[in-house]
Amino acid sequence: MTGSRYTRQQLFVLRNHIPIDRVIEALDVHNAIHDGQYRFNCPMCHRMNTGISRKTNLARCFDCKKNYNTIDLVKEIMGLGFLESAAYLEKIKEQMSAETHQKYPPEKMTRQKDMVHIGDVFKSLASSSPEKASSSRALRQESQAISDLQKRVCDLEICIKSLSEKIAFLERR
Repeated sequence: MTGSRYTRQQLFVLRNHIPIDRVIEALDVHNAIHDGQYRFNCPMCHRMNTGISRKTNLARCFDCKKNYNTIDLVKEIMGLGFLESAAYLEKIKEQMSAETHQKYPPEKMTRQKDMVHIGDVFKSLASSSPEKASSSRALRQESQAISDLQKRVCDLEICIKSLSEKIAFLERR
């Protein structure tokens, strides 16, 4: 997202679909597993009496009683404003998406020979439109619509990866 505003949906994705422990590690905050619980160094009181909830994707310091979502953590640790923190999380989200594509490339995910990547479907829709757009404005709008759809698919892939990680974590319990 470039610009000065984020939609509710975009903020929801940044807060809930980027695992909080991934953000803590990306910020290079000291963390460890103590008694089977993920702990990190609180950015306010600098103690390790903290915890995270993978269910709610929130972090908490039990000493200073501060709760953190992903945006709050970035703001506090990096000293950034809201928009800059959201932009930082966008970069983490893009990294996660790239890792997902490397780990699960479309050609490995197909179960049938006739399955195609969703991006190819979007491109074919644009090129096979019965009424070819004659104006450059219409072409830009169509291109923007395809780009928006591809971004939403990427967001969905990140959500799926996050949910898969949560399921794997719960299965290990």
